Amino acid sequence: MVGRKPKEKEKLLCAACQKEKDKDSGFYNSRSKLYEKIGKVPICKSCLKKNIDYSNMDSVYTVLQQIDVKFDPLYWEQAVQRKTDTFSAYMTMANSLKQFNGTGWKDSILEQQQEKAIAAETQRDSVEQVSDEIIDKWGIGYTPDEYHQFERKYNKLIRNYGEKTALHTEGLLSYIRFRVKEELATAKGEVKEAKEWGQMASKAATDAKINVSQLSKSDISGGVDVLSQLFEAVETELGIIPLLPRLTAQPYDDADLIIWAIINYYRRLEDKEKVAYKDIYHFYDEMLEEDFKSKGLTTEEIENLKKARNNVFRDLEDVYKEPLYDTGDEE
Repeated sequence: MVGRKPKEKEKLLCAACQKEKDKDSGFYNSRSKLYEKIGKVPICKSCLKKNIDYSNMDSVYTVLQQIDVKFDPLYWEQAVQRKTDTFSAYMTMANSLKQFNGTGWKDSILEQQQEKAIAAETQRDSVEQVSDEIIDKWGIGYTPDEYHQFERKYNKLIRNYGEKTALHTEGLLSYIRFRVKEELATAKGEVKEAKEWGQMASKAATDAKINVSQLSKSDISGGVDVLSQLFEAVETELGIIPLLPRLTAQPYDDADLIIWAIINYYRRLEDKEKVAYKDIYHFYDEMLEEDFKSKGLTTEEIENLKKARNNVFRDLEDVYKEPLYDTGDEE
């Protein structure tokens, strides 16, 4: 009886080297729709490996893109750990694991995407270091540095602004967010962006009624703190700043005495120590200098404006006798 003739192995022509090779052993399987008719990558294993330089991942990306196989750093690292050829091991996983089903080069996770993912994860970790109270106050999505700047400006303004209603306070928070964004954009030289943030900050300031010109009757009428609301409004008005007192040890006139008394009244309610008038004066000075700087004035211009401001009070020294409101005695 004559034996059967062995089945001849199917051949496939390599698109690169133009040589016929065994279809099963000479070519990688393929799940790509591009090669679904033959089920194989039309470039032989030898030609593909010739184009791979393991010291240069771009060469790996190029080959995988040509054969429409996604790159996944997790499985590539597993392939590197194997004793066989790295690319062959990776292709084995690409053709056997369900994680690669229905995927192609477009689904690749490249190093740049990894870096972005790591950066995003780092930012999330940093945000986690910010207290829930702060995030609840300012909202989510800001960097730790922005949260710090928000709080810094809030603590500086709230002493002068005070808390009126919940809507006023919310308006102040919006103003601070936009103003900090404006300052950060300005520092980066992003003029157009800074201008846009500045416009939003101005609108928020109007809505928050930060300026005295925005106060209505309902804002300054009724309640036991009418005088405190009136004076804090006056002191926040830009046009009043040049007339602030020059003396640093005690108040200059009755209005300043009232302001000083109100501040210390609230401090006593909060069981805090009495504040010296010089601290209030220094706060005036800080706010005035910050206002000058926000207008882009030079150091020389700021000094000249401060001198002009102080001259107003020096001119009064010959005709005005300062009353001694505070003897310095502690109760």
